[in-house]
Amino acid sequence: DRQRRSALHEAALAGHVDIIGVLLAAGANLEARDALGRTPWLEAARAGRAAVVEHLLPHKPDLIAVDTDGRNAVLLATMAEDVSPLLIKRLLELGIAADGSDPAGRRAVDYAAEAGRWAIVALLDPSYPLPAAVSDGLAERGETASASGLLPDRPPLTLLREALGFGNTDGMAALARLCQPEELGGLLLDPELALEPRAVDWLLAHGADPYVRDACADTPMFALLSRGIDAVPALQVMLQHGLSPAGRGGLARFLAACAQHDQAARGLEQLALELLERGADPFAASPAGDPPLSLAVRLGWLRLQQALLATGVDREARDSHGMTALHLATALARESALKLLVQHGASPEARAADGQTPLGVALSIGRRDLADWLDWRVWPLPRRTLREGDLPAAAMAGDVDAVRRLNDLGFAIDAVDAQGCTALLRAAGGGHLAVVDLLLARGADPQHAAASGATPLSAAVSMRQVEIVSALLDAGAQLEHRLPGGVTVLMLAAALGLPDIVARLLTAGANVHAGDAQQLAPLHCAALYGFSARDRSRLLALLDTLLLAGAEPDQAAAGAVTPLLLLLGARAEPGTACDEQVVMAAVERLLDEEVSLDVRDPRGFGPLHLAALHGLPLLVQRLLRAGADPEARDGLNRSPREIAVMRGFIDVAAEFEPRVPGVSSMARFLRDNG
Repeated sequence: DRQRRSALHEAALAGHVDIIGVLLAAGANLEARDALGRTPWLEAARAGRAAVVEHLLPHKPDLIAVDTDGRNAVLLATMAEDVSPLLIKRLLELGIAADGSDPAGRRAVDYAAEAGRWAIVALLDPSYPLPAAVSDGLAERGETASASGLLPDRPPLTLLREALGFGNTDGMAALARLCQPEELGGLLLDPELALEPRAVDWLLAHGADPYVRDACADTPMFALLSRGIDAVPALQVMLQHGLSPAGRGGLARFLAACAQHDQAARGLEQLALELLERGADPFAASPAGDPPLSLAVRLGWLRLQQALLATGVDREARDSHGMTALHLATALARESALKLLVQHGASPEARAADGQTPLGVALSIGRRDLADWLDWRVWPLPRRTLREGDLPAAAMAGDVDAVRRLNDLGFAIDAVDAQGCTALLRAAGGGHLAVVDLLLARGADPQHAAASGATPLSAAVSMRQVEIVSALLDAGAQLEHRLPGGVTVLMLAAALGLPDIVARLLTAGANVHAGDAQQLAPLHCAALYGFSARDRSRLLALLDTLLLAGAEPDQAAAGAVTPLLLLLGARAEPGTACDEQVVMAAVERLLDEEVSLDVRDPRGFGPLHLAALHGLPLLVQRLLRAGADPEARDGLNRSPREIAVMRGFIDVAAEFEPRVPGVSSMARFLRDNG
C-alpha cells in the first residue's frame, strides 16, 4: 500500500503465525521495511506478539534492527499497550539493547515506568528506583525486583495519590515526572488531598496544573473556597504559590461557607482580605444569592466591609432575603457596621422585601440608639460616601444631630468645605446657636478663618447674631483678629449699625481706636453707616456707645476724612439717597463733641460742601449756625454755594445768600411756599 507495508508486516502485527509461515515459505522478504522503517520483526515486537517473535527466530531476522526513529524491538515492545514481561525478558536474552532512546530522548524503561509496568522496569534496569509502594511490597514478601513477574502494574498517578494520602513525599519526584501536569492538577481536585496543605504544596512545586477544571468547571482554588475553614491551610499554600482567586463569586463562596458554619474568626477575615487583595471578586453574590457585603456584615468582619465599600460595591444590593447590608447590620445590632455603611452612603430609607426600612427595623427591636444613626430628617444623607465638607453643610442647615453624628463618625470638628468654611463658621453665620454650642463644646476652633478671611465671629456679627457673638467671645474668639483690609469685628459691627453687638464687643475688650488699612476706626465705620441709616435711635445708640467708650470724634483717617465728613457723605456718590433728619440727629451728636468744622476731604470738600453736594438744606442751615465757613473753597476753588448750583439744588444754594429785610429770593420763596 502507500506505506509500502507487506502482507508479512500485517500478519506479524496481527499475530497470525500460520499465515506468516505460508508467506515465508512463498519467499516473502523478512527484512522488508515500511514507510516508518519497520520490519515484520519490529512489528511483532511493537504488537507484543511473543508467538510471532518465536516463530521468526529460526528464519534469522535482523534482531538489532531499528526503525526510522531509532527504536529497536525492546523499545517498541515496551510501548505496546499489553505486553508480557516474559517477552521483554526474551528479547533481552537475545541480546537486544535496553538502553536505546527515541528522538524525544526516552528509553524503554521510561515508557514502562510511565505506564506503571514495574516488572518490566525491573527487567530493563535493575537499578531503577522503584516507588516506595512497590519496593515496600517486595520487602514485605522477602522478594527482589528480579522476580519481575511478581511486580503488579500500577500507574504512577495511582501510586502518587496513595503516597500523598499517607503524607509520604520521599522519592515521589520521580513519579511526578512520569505524570502530565493535567494529571497532577487533577490530584488538587481530590476531595481529601485538596485539604492537605503539604500535599498541595508538593504538587504545585512539582508542576501540577492549578487551572484544571472539575465537573462543575471549578479550578482547585475555587473548589476550596466553598469549603470554609477546613480549606484555609490549603488556600494559604495556593496563595503563597501566586495563584489568583479571581473569578465570578469566589469571595462570596468563601464568606458563605464561613457564615454557614458560623466561623467568624479574625484569622478567617484576614484571609478574606488577602483574597480580595489578590483579585477575588467583590461584587458577585454567592450561589444562594448573598452578596459579599451582606455576608461580611453577618460575620461581623468590619475591616472586610470597609475594604469592600472602598472598592465600590453596591451598598443597596439585596441578599437572598431581600435585605440590604444596612438592614442586616441593624437587625443584628452591629452598630459599628451600621455606622460604616451610613458613612459610605447606604440609605436608611431603603425598603426590604417586607417593606421595612432600616429605621423601622431599629425601632421594632427597641434599639433607639441605632435609630438615632438612621434618622436624618433635617439634613438628609447625600446618598454617597460622606466627606468632610458635609459637616459644615449640616451645620449650615442647623441640624445639630447630624453635626453630632458626623463628628462621631470621625470627621474633624474643624473640617472645611470647598470655601474653606468650618461648621462653626457656617452655624455662626446661619444663626444656629444650638449647633454653635455643640461645636464649641467639642473643641471647635473659634478662630478658624475661611478662604475669604471670614471667621465665625465675623460671620455672627455680619448676620447680627448677638447670642452667638457672646458664645464665641466666651469661647475665646479673638477680638482683634484682622479681616481682609485690616478690618476688625468691632469695625464690622459699627459699619453694619449694630449698637448692641458693638457694646458686647467693647465690653469684651475690643479696641475702639484700632484702624484698618485706611486708618478707618470704628467711629468712622459708624459714620459711614450713618449717612444711609434710616433708624435714628439705632444710629444715635451706636454713636453714643462708641463715643462713651473713648472713640476720638475728630480722628482723621486716610485722606484726612473725619467721622463728620463721612457722616455727611464724603464716601457716597452724589445722588445717594439718605434720610436728612437721621443724619441731622447724628451731626448734632458729633457737634456736641465739639468736632471741627474746618476739616476737608481729599477733594477739599468741607462739611458745607458735602451738605450742598447731596442737597441737604437743613444740614446746611445747621452747619451755618454752628459756624461753618460758607466761603470755604474746595480743591477746584469752588464754594459750597457753587457746588449746590452745579448740582441743581437751587433751594440749597439760596441758603448761602444773605437775607435782606423785606426781600425774599425766588428760591427761598419757592421753598417756603412750594
